Amino acid sequence: MKKLLIALFAAAAFTVSAQTARSGSWAIEFPKEGKAVNVSQTFTPFFKIENEERVIDMRLNERDMSNAKHWLAVDVAFSTNKPKSAAQWPKWLDNVEVEVNIFLPTNDDRGNVVWSVIGGKQTLASLQANDGRHFVRMMIPPEVIYRYFVFDGVSDISKDYNKITSDLKKMMTDLPIMAAISYGGRTVYGFQNCGKEVFSRLDKTQGSNQRAKLFYTLLKGDGDGSPTATTTAKLFDYIIKNKFNPQTFKYMPDELLPVSKTPFAWVLFDRFEPIKESAGK
Repeated sequence: MKKLLIALFAAAAFTVSAQTARSGSWAIEFPKEGKAVNVSQTFTPFFKIENEERVIDMRLNERDMSNAKHWLAVDVAFSTNKPKSAAQWPKWLDNVEVEVNIFLPTNDDRGNVVWSVIGGKQTLASLQANDGRHFVRMMIPPEVIYRYFVFDGVSDISKDYNKITSDLKKMMTDLPIMAAISYGGRTVYGFQNCGKEVFSRLDKTQGSNQRAKLFYTLLKGDGDGSPTATTTAKLFDYIIKNKFNPQTFKYMPDELLPVSKTPFAWVLFDRFEPIKESAGK
């Protein structure tokens, strides 16, 4: 695949790198202003079932782990742009592939902090090439959060959901995230930069963990050593090359769900691009 790096620029509290993929008369790119990747926290929506004697709200008893419904939503924004030339402009694009990977601290079987990658893919169908902004959402379900995320100061997550909520709010804009959009043999990449919270955790573990030391070295920038757009891109370049090698790090490619596979599908159906359901999880 041919990769075209167009610009590196700062956006809001983190840095995003933008690239453009062109094929013939169309172009797909990440926004030159604003966020290409945005993470938010949400909870399983409340549904009222008609003709039922009682209404079940899954959030009423958050002391019961089975009823605690923390989610993270990863939104990817991109645009389809007309070229300056007079070439024919297609009205619709099919088989646009979107992949999201997230680098995060997890626990191994012995309770030690290790560094892993969770990911997810979806294929878009009938994407309108209208010279406008488009949105894709990938959801991190509660089971993935409770199983893999490492929370500071929480020894038993079933006892302190307020602490989990607080930690998720700190982590969600700090997690290094890569969004890749592929179409017509070209791929564009956008990133959420690694923030201070996650980088500090990585720094604490890199002294006794060779893999953490490698990731720390990849992310460490010049000057004060803080991660940059360039170093975050370098981290994911390493991840892409080594994600199917179990000797490098744990890679879990099916842990992010498209909205259509979640309880949010009905209330957000017309907010995001249509998904080709036969193209995987």
